[in-house]
Amino acid sequence: MLHCAVKFCGGCNPMYDRGAAYRNIAETLAGVADFSLPRDGEQYDVLLILRGCTGCPYLYEDISATHRIVCASQNEADHAAQRITALCAH
Repeated sequence: MLHCAVKFCGGCNPMYDRGAAYRNIAETLAGVADFSLPRDGEQYDVLLILRGCTGCPYLYEDISATHRIVCASQNEADHAAQRITALCAH
């Protein structure tokens, strides 16, 4: 099972429902990945960054993760579960 953190941008210009996108991703990956908010000093397999738009440049480098998956649109969020599932195969 992949150990994952989820980070939401500040939400200044959301173009899609990031909460709904996260719930869909987490439900799709139940049994494959566990998600939590990031905790200091913890190492994650994946950091899922849910931005509201394409203007946010932050990658949250202070959060230790082997992989970062950035979603800045509903389309990218729709494919995030597939991208995380592909990491399990490696």
